[in-house]
Amino acid sequence: MNTLQLDIEGFIGENGNSKSFVKNFLAAAGKNPVTVKVDSRGGDVAQAISIYDLFAEHGEVTVHLTGFNASAATLITLSAKKVVMNSNGFYLIHKALNWVDAWGNMNPDDIDALIESLTKNKKELETVTLVLAKMYAKKTKKTTTEILNLMKDETWLNAEQAMSWGFVDEIREPAIKENLLQNQRMIAMLNYSELPIPGTLMQSEDPIPGIIATVTSSMKKIINSIFTMKQLAFLNKLLGVPSLEATSEGIYLNEAQATAINEALEANQQIVTERDAAIVNRDAAVTDRTNIVASLDAIDSTIATATTIETKIQAIRDFMAAKPAVAPVGVVTAVDPITDTIPDNIKLLNSLPHMQEDN
Repeated sequence: MNTLQLDIEGFIGENGNSKSFVKNFLAAAGKNPVTVKVDSRGGDVAQAISIYDLFAEHGEVTVHLTGFNASAATLITLSAKKVVMNSNGFYLIHKALNWVDAWGNMNPDDIDALIESLTKNKKELETVTLVLAKMYAKKTKKTTTEILNLMKDETWLNAEQAMSWGFVDEIREPAIKENLLQNQRMIAMLNYSELPIPGTLMQSEDPIPGIIATVTSSMKKIINSIFTMKQLAFLNKLLGVPSLEATSEGIYLNEAQATAINEALEANQQIVTERDAAIVNRDAAVTDRTNIVASLDAIDSTIATATTIETKIQAIRDFMAAKPAVAPVGVVTAVDPITDTIPDNIKLLNSLPHMQEDN
């Protein structure tokens, strides 16, 4: 089978570097293996993810990195069967970004609207960044936290460092060796792309110091992240995860996790509302009981000195039993022996025909 070559140079997403062009090229290649030579500072992340999927679907794709490769150009390599990098090349990943244009005179309302828009934009970029970090982590077998920290640093890796991270599978010596850091055209292209210029550490032929510094930094961040996660055991249990994706900047939540937290807060608020209502009812009941007891205690000292409800009830019974009975005032019949205390008006009523027992 013949190996076909595809060159991707310049901005990802335009002309020969678009997903449509790559799709047509791979379709024409059929089952033949393809080598893709990449020399790009990045481009459209959506196009890059589509090209990533196309490489994964084709299967027999080897990517050969030359020069400076960054951003979206690194994304397309992640699904290749093999990634080869020239020994004098450089590799950079960073967090997702987009152009922000916020100029002109603004009143307070305009500023509030801008803040709201930028906050929404920031959350969207954080979501995209997390997805990209997981793609890099899948390729390198590193943790998402390690990748996020590297993306934040925006540090150019030389070939040895890129291979130690797991982005590259093989390093090759180019046919013509060149110190790209002395190539003014390359430096100008980096400036134009608003990418950082590699520092003196990247120029070292000995990658060990740089690797040690990178590993040490990563280990510190991992330890800090683990310590932070221990403090969130209840939250992890609520979401049903062993830990959350976190960096020194904060914790990353997906939509389902955020929804679960919101629902838990709503349920907790309902419990608090019901609890507060129960406290109000309890306080009212305590007040009523206190007033009733005070009224009973005022009847007699024997009731007041009783210490329990049961003893108070018994004291009330004893008090009532000791009181003499009083004859009722009202209608008196022939069987009622008391007549001398009946008022005259009652006697008059009793004398009426319809009030007699026997008509």
